[in-house]
Amino acid sequence: MSDLRVRDVTEADLPAALQIRTRSFGPLRVSEQSWWDGLAAEVLPGRMLAVVDESDTMLATGRALPFEQVWGGRHLRMGGVAGVYVEPSARGRGVGTLLGRALVGRMVELGDVVSCLFPTAPELYRAVGYEVGGVQPRCSYAAHDVRAVRSQGGGLRPRPAGPEDAALVHSLLRAHQERHALSGPMLPTVEKWREYLADDGLINYVLDEEDGRGFVSYSLADEVLTVEEIAAESAEATAALWAVVGSGSSAAPTVRGHLDPRDPARLLLGAVPELDVREHVWMLRVLDLPGAMAARGFAPHVTASVDVVVDDPLVPAGSGRWTLTVESGAGRADPADPTEGTGGAGASPAAYGLEGEPARLGPRGLAALWCGWTMSRLRLAGLVRGGRPETDRALDAVFAGSPHLTEYF
Repeated sequence: MSDLRVRDVTEADLPAALQIRTRSFGPLRVSEQSWWDGLAAEVLPGRMLAVVDESDTMLATGRALPFEQVWGGRHLRMGGVAGVYVEPSARGRGVGTLLGRALVGRMVELGDVVSCLFPTAPELYRAVGYEVGGVQPRCSYAAHDVRAVRSQGGGLRPRPAGPEDAALVHSLLRAHQERHALSGPMLPTVEKWREYLADDGLINYVLDEEDGRGFVSYSLADEVLTVEEIAAESAEATAALWAVVGSGSSAAPTVRGHLDPRDPARLLLGAVPELDVREHVWMLRVLDLPGAMAARGFAPHVTASVDVVVDDPLVPAGSGRWTLTVESGAGRADPADPTEGTGGAGASPAAYGLEGEPARLGPRGLAALWCGWTMSRLRLAGLVRGGRPETDRALDAVFAGSPHLTEYF
């Protein structure tokens, strides 16, 4: 790979990037101009990288989108890796791995503390520290069952929402994610919501009344009503929003949604959902352990202090022995005291003895632990060694949960 290098993508590179994208995944479904404009607005400069050869010919490109993702009800900076395209004739040369390493480094530089992606080639992303975090769940209901909850809506009448409601919708969703201490969903910016609320392909309703507040966004196509987002602050508001979706039952017999597996719809609707067999897996990587721990929310009744050793070859600042502390819903990661005999953050593996060694994880193991995989399952997958049963149980309690990511990017 000595003849390959990574550099930032500029506006002049977009035609070459489009050519590689077409060769990798087929033609665009939108106009080239709109693709270029959207790309440039989101990632240029700084968040789109290319691998080029000695003649500066582009061989691969990828981008790290700036997102906000909720963990434990608190919002973290997340880099969403997407649009990773490799020129077919350049595959097998390590181009994709080189690009992945560069994207990780760039996101660290930009201050993202975690990163997520939907993998087309899981082993490529595992090579740079990503691991399966969870799935994008999808369930469906008979639309007449959804419509039937209208009687529980307390007379609330949602009104159509437009771009002028962007700030309100953003605040409703942020409060919803915080109130339920969710982990995984993203929170689009006010600017993004302004775009979504102006999209003719979406049907949006909002409730902003003293006895009920909430929001729903859905679409209607091919005789299916697809719920994209729903949040409510009361039982009556929940029923009223679902009822307005179900009111389309004469045009579409099915309501479908990428919903939280614990969405109250499971308790409200008078039917059991049909779960789709297909699962869309997403992967996560921790980029900045101290920053991520400080930003994440934790269960307020859990108090723990556990040492772990992290070996992360792509993020040297994250390697070493760390003390993970959680108390009163807040967490932190501190470099372990080097006077205790095993070295501090950044110490070499030779510094650690076998007796009483803390659990040792690479970036894949750390990512899976972050997403709620239990230590016993990480051991069966070979992603952790060392540690003791009591510290395993403490780590399980700290990171307990089943995160879900409902948005695709």
